[in-house]
Amino acid sequence: MSSKKLAGIVILIMAFIMGCSGDYGRVRRQTPTDIKMTLAELRKNWEDYHISSGTRGGRPRPQGIMFDPKNNDTRLIGDSWIKIADQPSLSEAISAIQYDYDNANVEIIEGPDGRFFGYMYTPILVGDVKVVDEQTLYIGPMAAWGSAP
Repeated sequence: MSSKKLAGIVILIMAFIMGCSGDYGRVRRQTPTDIKMTLAELRKNWEDYHISSGTRGGRPRPQGIMFDPKNNDTRLIGDSWIKIADQPSLSEAISAIQYDYDNANVEIIEGPDGRFFGYMYTPILVGDVKVVDEQTLYIGPMAAWGSAP
């Protein structure tokens, strides 16, 4: 195979990979440049969010809580997430996570272009974050990896 042909194939593969990378969002830690969101603030303003809890590996207790702001044009969806409809249920889910983990954080959920979609309170790795459409991210099940007992 000639070097020109090989270079052409490599360029096509790289273009394909770069083009496909736009299909995923991410859950990331807050940085010093972010406007800091705290768990206390999320708990206080819980009615401003669509809230869901997620488990992993068949565990009955939550390993993550997803906060989808009601006042924007974005949506967070997922098959394995259970809606939290009231403050006592939210407090119970937070307490369960804090009982099982000592390293949970409020993290940011964002689209592939860095667009803000919501928050996640979790100590473990979140599964796939896939783009459904311009306004919707699909949050997959909590990943099997983590520090849970």
